[in-house]
Parts: sequence; C-alpha cells; structure tokens
Amino acid sequence: MEDLFVRFEDWEARLRRTCGHYYGVPGHGQEIVDGHVGLSRFHGLDMADIACDLDHIDRSAAGIRRDESEYIFLIMQLSGRSLIDHMGRREIVEAGEFYLLDSTKVARILYADTRSHFLSVHMPRGAFLLECDGRLRLGRALKRGHPMSAPMQAFLGGGKARGTPRKTYADPGYLFDLTRIAFTPGQTEMDASRLSSRDNRFELAVSVMERNLARPDLSLSWLARVIGISERQLQRDFLGRGTSFIQLLREKRLALAAEFLVHFGNAAQPMNVTDVALRSGFNDISNFNRSFKGRYGCSPSSYARLHA
Repeated sequence: MEDLFVRFEDWEARLRRTCGHYYGVPGHGQEIVDGHVGLSRFHGLDMADIACDLDHIDRSAAGIRRDESEYIFLIMQLSGRSLIDHMGRREIVEAGEFYLLDSTKVARILYADTRSHFLSVHMPRGAFLLECDGRLRLGRALKRGHPMSAPMQAFLGGGKARGTPRKTYADPGYLFDLTRIAFTPGQTEMDASRLSSRDNRFELAVSVMERNLARPDLSLSWLARVIGISERQLQRDFLGRGTSFIQLLREKRLALAAEFLVHFGNAAQPMNVTDVALRSGFNDISNFNRSFKGRYGCSPSSYARLHA
C-alpha cells in the first residue's frame, strides 16, 4: 500500500471503519497524517495495514461499549515503534516484534508524532481464547529474540505480502495455534493476587470460563474449584455484576457460536450447525437452535448465510 498524506478526519474515519471505535489524537496543530489505513484478508480474517504519525490512539471505555464484536488484535510492528499502555503495563513494540491487544480493555498507543507502521490481524476473541489457558500473555510484546519470533515472521510474510490477494476462506486455525504457543510461557502459575477483590475474582472467573466454553463439565462448582474459591462466593461475584453464572455462560457460548458461523460457516469445508453447537458447548441441538434464534432473531443457518 502506498503511503499517503491524508486529512486527519479522513484517516480516523478509515480507522474506525476498519478497527472499531479507536480514536486518533493528532499532535498539536496537526491536520495531515503521514500514513494510511488499509484492509485485506489473511487466512479468513481481517488484517489492517496502518501507518500514522499521530500523538496517540485511544481505546476508551465508551468506545468499547459502542462495539458489538470483540477481538484479540495480533499486532506486528513493521517500522517505527509503538508504546502501548494496556492492561496495567507499558510495552515498547519495536519493528519486527508482535503484541496481543484485547479490544475489551482500554488502551493507549503512543507515537509522539513519530511515524509508525504496523499490521493488525483481527482474531475473533471468543474463538481464539477458547483453547488458551490462564498463562496466555495478553498485553505483552513478543520480542525479536524469542524462539517463536521467526516462525511468526515467516507465517505473516514479514509484512512483505501486505496488499496482495488473500484467500478469503482459508482456515485461521494454524495462526491461532502459532499465536497461542508464541504468547504462552513454558512455566508459570496463576497469579493468586488477582483473587484479592471482587472485580479481580470476576475477571479471572470470566477468563477461565472463556477458555473452557466447550467443556461438558463446565459448571459453577467446576469453575469455583479451578480458581480456588467457594461456589457461594463466586455466585455473589456474578450477582454483583448483575448477572449469574448460567446467564453469562449462555451469552458467551452463543457469541462463540456466532463467531464460528461467520468465520467458519462459509469456509471451503464449512462447519455444520451441529458442529457449531457442540464446539460452543451446547449438547442439546434443539436448545441451541431456540437460544440462538432468541438472541440473534434467526436460525444459525440463516445467520451464516447473512454473513457469507
């Protein structure tokens, strides 16, 4: 993609159409952006090609509420650098490095008016997290010296293939697996300090739930046992957020099913409705069909056709 000098308002509008409600903040008096926002397909997923010389980009709580879809953005820095303030940490991402950014968390990406160029692969959050464990390092950079850096660079083509035609319906499964391996350390334990408050307990419980949606034995008692608190305390934490274990589990499973239908329902070897139901944690197909129609206003097969 050619670099262009574009009006800030036009650049930001393209960013929002491509990535959701992220807000560019120009430097003092800046009206023109040295950069671009492009979009292509990569293994069945959207991939944004972004360059700018802004002061920073903000992801606010208001922006999060305005976006219906949730993503884990796999960022690959091509040139320049990004200083990312996200999930309680600040990380400098240099050229040739990778970063995982969670669209459901606030973030600030700082450039200090210096040109930065990166790719962002939009991985559906529920589908990507489903087979991850609590060790996945969201909000962390994968440095160039890491053993998985070379395989990641090779798979994404070192950024050299951007702008070339992509296979729209290729399976993203390998990218998911490669990214999970790269961002999961070999030896670590769950951080018990996260259980010190109701908010942290709830965050941890939801995180574990999202990674185990397809488990047939996923229950309140199982979840409480895994994170090390009583069922009663865990239920109180859910109620404190205006929901319940059953209600949130159903919402998460339906959202995961919708992701499968959009991203895998029209692939070269599409998932059928029964496969989608089972992989989303629904063992009763009739119940799945009723619940899905109640949530999305149409049958799963119709939903897949609408998003083909």
